[in-house]
Amino acid sequence: MKWLDIKNNPQLAENLKARGEILRLIRDFFYQKGFLEIDGPLMVRYGNLEPNLDLFNTTLKDNFGAEFKMSLITSPEYTLKKLLAANFEKIYQLSKCFRNNEPWNEGHNSEFTMIEWYEIGKDYTDLMNRVEELVNFVAKDGKIKYQGKIIEINKPWLRLSMQEAWQKYANVDLNNFLTRDTMRTLALSKGYTINEDDSFDDLFFKIFLTEIEPQITAISQPVFLYDYPVQMAALSRVKVSDPRYAERVELYMGGFELANGYSELIDFEEQKQRFLKDQEKCRLWGKPAPEIDTDFMAALESGLPVCAGIALGVDRLVMLLTNAKDIGEVVPFTVKDMML
Repeated sequence: MKWLDIKNNPQLAENLKARGEILRLIRDFFYQKGFLEIDGPLMVRYGNLEPNLDLFNTTLKDNFGAEFKMSLITSPEYTLKKLLAANFEKIYQLSKCFRNNEPWNEGHNSEFTMIEWYEIGKDYTDLMNRVEELVNFVAKDGKIKYQGKIIEINKPWLRLSMQEAWQKYANVDLNNFLTRDTMRTLALSKGYTINEDDSFDDLFFKIFLTEIEPQITAISQPVFLYDYPVQMAALSRVKVSDPRYAERVELYMGGFELANGYSELIDFEEQKQRFLKDQEKCRLWGKPAPEIDTDFMAALESGLPVCAGIALGVDRLVMLLTNAKDIGEVVPFTVKDMML
């Protein structure tokens, strides 16, 4: 929204007032739960190493003219985990994050607001419970009216494992297709166009985004989707009971992917190997490979306690709570507003 839009449209002004109240309630919730708010840096020496995301890179100059490569954060994850290693137990950051090469559409803005929190001694099932508590605290009345649908949030939220979702919506036993070759065979049998260099993730998402995710986002209640194939573990812990999967969870609500969280990986050597593989993936994709954050690795090597963490998109939550169809209805001066 632009300033003239706000001046001429009272609803946009009301949305901004609601946004301010939602931010206050989020902070109230975490204060009441004993969390400490962290005001971490937005510009860092080492950006998050996530091959599917593009960093905003910049150059920092000191007063002597020396230049340093810097990046804007895609998430405060590394900062918060370093503080976990420094013996903080319950922390969160409510801040702006930045991702380049993002679409300018209803649910995306290159600069966005995210709440990310971590708790010592917890796992991803605890995260699901905490998210339910947070949304109910902020929404207040037990239901969300969004784009003609009623989302019941005061009832137990639906929890589906990836195995259950693939069986229910694609009639596929995912356990039989957990390698690149078997997933390629499955995709071919379903008539998908396959490229020779498609990775397991590429093949997985051809099916997931076409046959499964649309049915999940159409459900008129919040859905936690958990236990991702280990190839998609990111920074999550591998399941002890079934090492083919990782303890990762995503939340879908009102048609949006709203949150992504993990039982956190705390094994230094395994994390190092994952980062090296991510760098190689970047190079294969023709993208610059971000350097590994050596300070983060030192924190991990020092002994990160068992913990869980999750990031939730605040702009999308505000959209749900204000019945806004476009992110530009709840965020002043989006990239699209400034550029078009």
